[in-house]
Amino acid sequence: MESQKNITIYDIAQATNLSIATISRIINKKGRYSAETESRVIKAMEELGYTPSASAQSLASNQTHTIGLVLPFWSIQQPNDDFTIQFLSGATIAANHLKYDLLLDNRSFVPSASTSQIIKRRRVDGFIFASVGNSYQHFMAELIAADFPTIYTGVQLPFDRNGNNVYGGHEIYKQDFLEICYQKGYRNTALFTSYMQAQELQMVEISRQIVEDFRLKKGLTQEQCRFIMYDYYNPKSFQYALEELLTQKNPVEAIYLDQFPTCSQAYSIIKAMGLRIPEDVAVVATSHYSRGGEEFSPKLTTTYVHSYEMGYRAVELLVNKIEKKGLEIEHDVPYSFLYRESFSPSIKTQGQ
Repeated sequence: MESQKNITIYDIAQATNLSIATISRIINKKGRYSAETESRVIKAMEELGYTPSASAQSLASNQTHTIGLVLPFWSIQQPNDDFTIQFLSGATIAANHLKYDLLLDNRSFVPSASTSQIIKRRRVDGFIFASVGNSYQHFMAELIAADFPTIYTGVQLPFDRNGNNVYGGHEIYKQDFLEICYQKGYRNTALFTSYMQAQELQMVEISRQIVEDFRLKKGLTQEQCRFIMYDYYNPKSFQYALEELLTQKNPVEAIYLDQFPTCSQAYSIIKAMGLRIPEDVAVVATSHYSRGGEEFSPKLTTTYVHSYEMGYRAVELLVNKIEKKGLEIEHDVPYSFLYRESFSPSIKTQGQ
């Protein structure tokens, strides 16, 4: 008998062309939706063999056995981004194993009601924030202060004294890229980043500060160590920025791209200018798949962020808090620097 893959709520959303928030409402029988929409979802669940994992015993307890999962704020405009897919997959598997349901929202659980009302209504046993946006940090702070089970991704925030975070190394792998480039002899590097919503400006500022701190530490000029921000939805914005760096008197020697979809454009621009990777310019990018980058020629070197493991770990940590198990669970999920052809591990020499 052919083995079936583990069907998740994301598969139901794709099959019905509905948002994961709508699917979640129907599964949990909460909120408004039409009978026709409910019928579509139930039919897809039956055809794909999806069974919600809520514990029947939760009906007799004061727990809902439901976790509120707030997806990244950028997933509104990028519902299929790699981080969201991998994080959600890991969280779903962990929730199934621990017999919890996920109540998903790709906007945020920013409430119109007060935090105390949210807790009192007890729609969920705890929250996971897959990314931290400025607009709901105040909400998170109130939840944590009220000792309501809450987990978030990223560096530990100032108002969080107990370490309720899962950290995937966002700052570390960018610092490591700059340091590795420096040790290999690269003296003209650039870190490219983009933003899609105002909520991301905090993350952009963190990346900017990483570059600035490194530049000052090594005594480099602004031309030698650059931070480049571009408009993700305007391909010309990235093109003009990269072409300018490649045609200046001292052209850029190594670039880092934090948006994996931009890599194809970068390769095309570099090759169209008659330049070679990595001989003329080395390329490194963030990936959320272990094999992400192997499809390029030459194969792309990546900082592989273990987003699936982050999602799995976040659910483990939250359930540990909900059920007061007191287990020691590691909060850090180290990234992997995967060397491939686009960034030689050897030392760069003059004239190379």
